Amino acid sequence: RLEAIHNALGQYNTQAVTLVPPQPQLTWKNIVEYSFLSEFNLLHQSCSDIRTLDWTKPAHREAMVKYFEIQCTCEEIERLNVEICWLHIAIHNKELAVNATIDTLLASNQPVGLELQHQCPRHAAINAVHIFRLDQIASQPNFSGTR
Repeated sequence: RLEAIHNALGQYNTQAVTLVPPQPQLTWKNIVEYSFLSEFNLLHQSCSDIRTLDWTKPAHREAMVKYFEIQCTCEEIERLNVEICWLHIAIHNKELAVNATIDTLLASNQPVGLELQHQCPRHAAINAVHIFRLDQIASQPNFSGTR
């Protein structure tokens, strides 16, 4: 299929220069940029040439893409601000649960409880780093989550 498209592109470019008026030659990049137009079924029944419309021009399409990327980024930041709070709470709750489990195991199964107690400081240190980073994010002026 790719070879067929390349062959068609070559044939088009050969014929495009012979037309009156001559039509611009296309590159593979142009084909990829125009490929999104085929996704619009309404355009198949259109009698007008849409190639001259602003939204079909690469620079305008790129600007639209950037605009929507910025919109999605803003939405993602809002979601992350909420998830930062959730993560902070989850780390805190997990530490409470681990400490309670250690206490229970020290009473019921001391070897396992001691081993878990031995492992706990490493996990607490890692959690402290994460909490520190989350607090840094939460202290940013644009942070919209719960502080």
